[in-house]
Amino acid sequence: MALRPGTPADYAVFARLFLELGVREPPPSPEVWAAELMPLTQFHDGPQGPVAYVAADVLGDLGYVVQLVVDGAAQRQGLGRRMMQEVAAHFRARGCTRWGLNVKRDNTAALALYGSFGMKPLREAVSLTVSRAQVAALPAAPESLQVVPVVESEWAPLTAAFQMMPEKLARFSKRASHQLLRLHQPGALEPMRLGMMDLRQGGVLFPFFAATPGHARALLEDAFRRSGVEALHVAVTDDAPLAEVLRAAGAAVVMETLQLQGLLAS
Repeated sequence: MALRPGTPADYAVFARLFLELGVREPPPSPEVWAAELMPLTQFHDGPQGPVAYVAADVLGDLGYVVQLVVDGAAQRQGLGRRMMQEVAAHFRARGCTRWGLNVKRDNTAALALYGSFGMKPLREAVSLTVSRAQVAALPAAPESLQVVPVVESEWAPLTAAFQMMPEKLARFSKRASHQLLRLHQPGALEPMRLGMMDLRQGGVLFPFFAATPGHARALLEDAFRRSGVEALHVAVTDDAPLAEVLRAAGAAVVMETLQLQGLLAS
């Protein structure tokens, strides 16, 4: 099948298809699309125009499927499978040995598709909508805790501390719509494990990691100050106790997702 690179003229189609993801945040702005997503995106054109797109990135030896969307009217025709086959070839040609993506836990059709390519669940995340009042109900943050920007020398130790995808922080650090921030406490024995977040446009926090609910409060309060939004959308990864604390404070669960990974067949 033929996939073609995205162009600025594709933004309207991208924004329409983006809604098929069923996520809380709106489509990225045309400026963010052109600068950050368009270079990663390829479209499949049907007789009446584009009916699907896939955004794919290479992170070291890992091929990451950022988004794969098929128009509702074109689903259940094998298009998603054929696009995955094309993406796999794209990754292999660039030296990737593994690939992965994130998918909603309740998307059984997608889970079956990705499972047929050898992908298996590796991590899980709970996305919640959190208000200022709910943050105020969390345990107090430890004294002397500060939120500071992540610098280049910290990309690797933070990636190792929280078992993130390789080169993900390096990629996001160069995007204007992202702010990489971490917790700092003088004299901390494991400073890279205190917590970190990627604050995105619209108050989306993904990834988000915190050593304790008090550490989470420090990050969330800082995110509110920087973003000015009325509610944050926080993706808590592999931390059921923190997700439960946020739920107990009144935060609403928006969705649950799984990170899948698998080997790229030769």
